[in-house]
Amino acid sequence: MQRILLFILLLNMTSCSTVVENKGYIFNPEIQEKISQGMDKGEIISLLGTPSTISESTGLKYYYISNKFLKYAFLNPQEIERTIQVISFDENDNVQDIEEYTMKDGRIINYNKDKTIPKGTEVTIIQDLFDNTGRYTSAEAIAGSIF
Repeated sequence: MQRILLFILLLNMTSCSTVVENKGYIFNPEIQEKISQGMDKGEIISLLGTPSTISESTGLKYYYISNKFLKYAFLNPQEIERTIQVISFDENDNVQDIEEYTMKDGRIINYNKDKTIPKGTEVTIIQDLFDNTGRYTSAEAIAGSIF
């Protein structure tokens, strides 16, 4: 009986294998070497395909984004590699600049979850309890009730 349990345990452990998952654009080094300044947007799209995203404000930058994640069993995937290639165009739609960024170029942004309450809008407990008094019509009260 113990051997059977040990065998089942070993099978379960081996089924939790590590998987490396690529997401986004897959870079091809041979094609990347063909890109040069002066090419037009049509040539870039024919070589690289549609960009992952385009700059919203002017449309003069194409972003090709590639991510690699490590997945293990039921745990959250962990990003292990990120590459972003930015191709900038001039007003004539010719390549002006080619930049490449990786994870080490990124910045970690800490979001502040505190809320700022403007002066004069602080609510006391009494105001909060009686805030909705007299604001509902009978149709709204019936429709919004839980009964």
